[in-house]
Amino acid sequence: MKRNILFALFAVMTGVISLCSLWFVDYFYPSNYVKNDSGDYINITVSENQSTFPIDKTTIFNVEYDYPEEGRLLKEQLKCIPALLGCDKDGVEKYLQNYMNHLSKEEQEKGLVSYEMISYKGNEITLRKTFRTPITKGYYAKSFNGLIVILKGDEKTVYEYTQISLASLPEDMREDILKGYYLENDEELYSFLENFTS
Repeated sequence: MKRNILFALFAVMTGVISLCSLWFVDYFYPSNYVKNDSGDYINITVSENQSTFPIDKTTIFNVEYDYPEEGRLLKEQLKCIPALLGCDKDGVEKYLQNYMNHLSKEEQEKGLVSYEMISYKGNEITLRKTFRTPITKGYYAKSFNGLIVILKGDEKTVYEYTQISLASLPEDMREDILKGYYLENDEELYSFLENFTS
């Protein structure tokens, strides 16, 4: 009789421990939460039930920076893009188009060629910026320490140092040189150099 009571007590204790173990596992490692790239736990059941649009403060933006020539794809997660709050899908498309139509000089220099929405699921939107090495054309003549320097079309790379002094140029051309005198092609460059080289 004692043996049966001990066996029943052992079975009940085993069941209680098993249930407690399941509760602890679910509490510390919940099945409806997953860890994202930044190490935060997000509730996947909530994000699946939420609609993407209109965009609100809980919308997460995954921004990809694609450099196809280098074979690099960088990713960043943004909590909010204020300009898109309240937008629907068409609003996001218009924002991206407007962004490309009014590119900052910095983005132009980096070679941004497209900015598009790749996907939208739950309350997450994935955007991708694609960069290509900018093709620069022509040359710029500028003044450096009183002498003319020829720069490539990017206005940063030196093509040639000349011995042409700024003072030897006509007055109206001096003003253009100080701003950056544009020479469209090799012919214009050689003509400029021939005319002002003594």
